Order: sequence, then structure tokens, then C-alpha cells
Amino acid sequence: MEMKAEALLTLRKYEEVIQLCQETVVLAEKNSSASETTEWSGRLWRTYLICKTYFLSGKLEDALELLNKHQQVTNVKESEGRTSQECFSSLSTTIRELLSHKAAGNEAFQARRYSEAVEQYSAALARNSDSRPFSAVCFCNRAAAYQALGQVTDAIADCSLAMVLDATYLKAISRRATLYEMIRDYGQAANDLRKLISLIEKQANNSGLSPKVLNKHSDLKQARTRLLSVEDEAKRDTPLNLYLILGIEPSSSPADIKKAYRKAALRHHPDKAAQLLVRNEKPDDGFWRDVAKEVHADADHLFKAIGEAYNVLSDSDKRQEYDIEENLRSATKRVSKGGRMHRSPEQRYTKQYDRGFNPRPSVFLVLSFGEGGSWSYKDWLVGMISFDTSDVVA
Repeated sequence: MEMKAEALLTLRKYEEVIQLCQETVVLAEKNSSASETTEWSGRLWRTYLICKTYFLSGKLEDALELLNKHQQVTNVKESEGRTSQECFSSLSTTIRELLSHKAAGNEAFQARRYSEAVEQYSAALARNSDSRPFSAVCFCNRAAAYQALGQVTDAIADCSLAMVLDATYLKAISRRATLYEMIRDYGQAANDLRKLISLIEKQANNSGLSPKVLNKHSDLKQARTRLLSVEDEAKRDTPLNLYLILGIEPSSSPADIKKAYRKAALRHHPDKAAQLLVRNEKPDDGFWRDVAKEVHADADHLFKAIGEAYNVLSDSDKRQEYDIEENLRSATKRVSKGGRMHRSPEQRYTKQYDRGFNPRPSVFLVLSFGEGGSWSYKDWLVGMISFDTSDVVA
């Protein structure tokens, strides 16, 4: 039974592992002929595999709770239980460290110490190479911190990795859609929103009559509203926000532009993005082979956007033409029909998964164009990062 459970764990069939362990422990208890030592040994491997299953499936708090209960009831001879206890202790230490880094990152984020938050989430990612759902959460949380720092391409890359590690992670999908909107890549934003809608529909259909169904229907309505808005913007064929892609201001010098491009191009080269995940995968793990193309495609799209930004901004004539168009576009947004201010897609709906990134409309409109009506990249970015941090990080 133990070998079967371990095989199922290797195949990441987590529900089957837990079911097998729980069913066999009942059978073991009914077997009165088993010695006390044999019965205890059986409990040990079942408990350990359940803890390991919780860990691998991203339920670290549940794993730690079960490990703590095990510590309280453990009373075996050291010579008989040393190896088992070392396994329990090692797993417990790993989980505590990961949760500590994540909690510290969340605390720093809430306090708006975004660079510190990035460091803590990065430490958790460096320490963890097994629990994919947990890594997905850390990537998504780090993306929120990167966005707050104005490093939008870094944030997009992290959301992409989170989505690869957990294809059903709604917050990561929604967050990346928002980030693509910020750089005005509406085609990619629309693709993410369609994926989000499809997943919400599936989850709502599988929920039966549970109370969560109403929330899912509300989420679905909001996602559909977002998609309509994004598709409308896509028809305008608006150029990308090149300055935001490179993380620089319109006043940046040619040297600053070149420096930002080199940093971004090196950081987001498709081959490097692939290496970031493959180092965490076992060579014989089919998971990596399945997602390699997706990782490369996401990174390649971002890499090309970075290249496009540099191609325009490094050429003085192209940059001047782009700046003139940006100023005209900003001036046009000031007034719409009836004298009302034009509102961007980010302001026309409430995001269930990205409430933390909703700008306060009254603040956003002032900062977007400045008190004198001139366009300011820095002020616009500050307006975009007005946080309600209640659900930005997980």
C-alpha cells in the first residue's frame, strides 16, 4: 500500500493519495493481529504522505497543522523512528520557512515596502522547488509588488509563470489582463479575459448549488464587461505604451533608454524565462515538456514588445513622432461627448480579482493630465497604483 501511495504521489494524483491513506488506516485498525510497532509504522507513512500531499498541492497551512499534531502525539523509540522523524522534521522546517517568507512579503506589501516584498517572495521561490501552486501564488504576489514599483514587464512575466504553474489560477490571469491593458496590449488582454471567462464558467457549472455559485456568476458578469471594454479599445489600434514597457519616463535621456532596454532584454529573453522554471523540474517530469512552448511563447511576446519600444524610442525622429501622438491622445481623452472626461477601460468596471489595482477615479483623472493639462507619465503611474491591498496578495 505504501508503494502504491508513493507512486500516486509521484504522479501528482493528490486526491487519490489522501483517499488511499485514509481508507487503509481504517483497515489497519481493524487488523488486531498487527503488532503495536507495525501499526505505528503504518500510521507514520500514511501521515507523512498526507502531509506531503498537502504541501505539493499548495495547502501548506493544512500540512503544517497536521505536522504539529503529529509532533504532539509522537512517542516512539529513537532507534525505531529516527529516520521517519527526520523526514517529518525536514518537511516541517521547509514549510515554516516558505510560509514565513510569504507572510513577510505580504506584510511588506501592505506597508508599501514593495522592494522588500519582492525580496521576500523571491526568497520563497528560491527555497521552493516542489509545490507548484505555492510558487504560483508567490509569482502572482511578486507581480503585484513589481507593478507597484512601476516594473510592469517584470509583473507580466511573473503572472505568466504563475499561470503556467497553475493553469486555473484566476487571480493571475485577471492580473495579467490588467497589466496588458496598462501597456495597451489589448489583444493579449482580451485573450486572458476569454481564458478567465472560460474558467469561471467551468467552475460555476461544477459548483452545483453551493453559495459560491452566486459569486461566480458575479465574477463572470464582470469579466464579460471587461472583455467588451477591451475589445472596444483594441479596435482603436492604439500604439503600445512604450515608456511603461521599459519602465522609464518620457523625459528619459537616450542613455537611460538604452540602459533600460538592455536590462529588460536580458531579463526577459525567452531562453532565460524557460530556464527559470526548468531548473525546478526533474528531467524526467513530463510537466515541463507540456508547458515549455507556452513559457517560450509568453516570454517571446514580451521580448518583442521590449524590442519594439527600444526601436521607436532610440530613434530621435520616431520618438518625437510617438511623443506628439501621445500628447494628442492624452488631450483627446480629457473631454468626450457632453464635456465628460473620457474614462479608460481600467476605470469602467470593478475588478473582482484586481480591486487592489483600481485607481480612485477622481485622483486618477487629475494625475493623468496634471493640473495644467499636460501629460505626466510619473503622475499617471501613481494614479494607476492606488491600492486597496485587501486582496492584492494571497
